Amino acid sequence: MASRPISLVLITVILLAAIYLVVFPDDFKLTEVFAGSSPPSCDNGSAASTTTSSAVQLGAADADAVDLRVLVGIVTVPGAYERRALLRLAYSLQPRPVRAVVDVRFVLCTVDKEEDRILVALEVIAHGDILVLNCTENMNDGKTYAYFSAVPRLFADRPYDYVGKTDDDTYYRVASLADSLRGKARRDAYHGYLTPCHWRPEKQYMSGMGYIVSWDVAAWIAETPELRDDHDDWEDVNFGGWLRKGGRYKNVYNEEPRMYDYWDREMDADVNCFRHEHRADTVAVHKLKDRLKWARTLHFFNATQGLRPSRMYHLDLENNIYRV
Repeated sequence: MASRPISLVLITVILLAAIYLVVFPDDFKLTEVFAGSSPPSCDNGSAASTTTSSAVQLGAADADAVDLRVLVGIVTVPGAYERRALLRLAYSLQPRPVRAVVDVRFVLCTVDKEEDRILVALEVIAHGDILVLNCTENMNDGKTYAYFSAVPRLFADRPYDYVGKTDDDTYYRVASLADSLRGKARRDAYHGYLTPCHWRPEKQYMSGMGYIVSWDVAAWIAETPELRDDHDDWEDVNFGGWLRKGGRYKNVYNEEPRMYDYWDREMDADVNCFRHEHRADTVAVHKLKDRLKWARTLHFFNATQGLRPSRMYHLDLENNIYRV
């Protein structure tokens, strides 16, 4: 009987060592967690990830009915734990899009700080929804290129139809997004909100709030390494310039006014072509910079409709009353 506790201890040590080697393979740095032949899968029941995944996967319950697959990468930074937790909730509670799968992933560069290495590793183990790229964390110095160029390799075994990038202060309505993409070109596609709005078309580009390109555009970026150093402006401005110079600026889809910046009547700002009140057919809302803006946005879109009466609490959303 004494051998059983010893065996359990040995098994525990071996498992911990295996986790250490998988999560911290490079001198205790988190870099490209999902690099390899088995990237995180998009649909329930498909190829295994390097982690136990609870990644946000919004889509049709019947895989055979899916005719549209979209990857949305949320560009964020390692220390934004509260924002990632909020976004996981916000996206996981959305209605499923019809005949489509929209996978939501968080995009980081190499994680260097000691506290972030440990805490991000826990997120990877728990959620499996983080892509760690081989780059230095930055806003306008190559992260967009690193993301779009990495995606075709990371998901080569099962390409998406479209690949998107968005900010962590943007809230996509994934069913509306899928509907807006269905029937669109699947080559040389560039989808988002053209800015500056109502200005010279030859100078416009998709706002950094969020844009989507067809898979072939992401593959072209991966095959064009000179783009890595082709940045002399905001990355989203440069991105539009890449497509023009590369002859990929062809099927351009502007979602104005369904993509816009947040506005409410308490703000000291006027309504204009890019900032206005919420609308029912929204594709994306941008500039959700604080909890109140998130709360009002989620309330508008009935994110709390799943709340059921219970004797464990009383929550009156209209009159802001909460008690047990």
